[in-house]
Amino acid sequence: MNAVIGFTQLFLRPKFHQLTLQQKDILERILSNGNHLLMLLNQLIELCGVENGDITLKSEIFDLSQLIKTTNAQIHSLADEKHLSIVIHNRLENHIVFNDIEKLKQVFRNLLLNAIKFTESGHIWVEIEELPANKLAITVRDTGIGIATGDIEHIFERFWQVYRGNKRRYAGTGLGLAIAHSLVQIMCGNITVSSHLGEGSAFRVEIPRQISSPISQQVKDVSSTQVAHSCRKLFYICSILL
Repeated sequence: MNAVIGFTQLFLRPKFHQLTLQQKDILERILSNGNHLLMLLNQLIELCGVENGDITLKSEIFDLSQLIKTTNAQIHSLADEKHLSIVIHNRLENHIVFNDIEKLKQVFRNLLLNAIKFTESGHIWVEIEELPANKLAITVRDTGIGIATGDIEHIFERFWQVYRGNKRRYAGTGLGLAIAHSLVQIMCGNITVSSHLGEGSAFRVEIPRQISSPISQQVKDVSSTQVAHSCRKLFYICSILL
């Protein structure tokens, strides 16, 4: 899949070859669908790893402010396409964290992508603050469609989707928030959501600044049957897109 995406990007370079409008349209569709399928495959790998307990916590020292800035820059173009502004409020005095940088990056990325996906107009705010007991909080707030009160309890469930009436308006697998929820727990943290239908949502992640538990940590809270069922379901979704 990476090869397909790479060659497609190469063909789309202006200096590579003069393309007709039809050829450019076809290549852009290949690139878009390829990136989407790659995301699904990565989510499948992540989900199976989490549910199978095959996850290792690799703590290291890093700058949280830089992580937020870099991750935001990587996906800011998606917000630009919808004319959304992303505002970051950083209230940290000490930016240094000892936790798992890759897992925290994935959590923040998933929350930011979720906010962009369900927000048609307005703003997205990212707030970073220090908490008592040597903890930190990252809040991603949007002006999107919001979540109905009866749906909030399901928001972190695997494959849960947002519906309006009988028609699904927003594409996706329903895994982004489920993966974020599992990863936050692995990092000895907590994630919560507050939302009102039609008024937007706010996802808040609280993690310790420094992990005090053993660096190697596993989660084994589901049976192999559940793992197999989840993986088969996502494989089926991917096969439809191929």
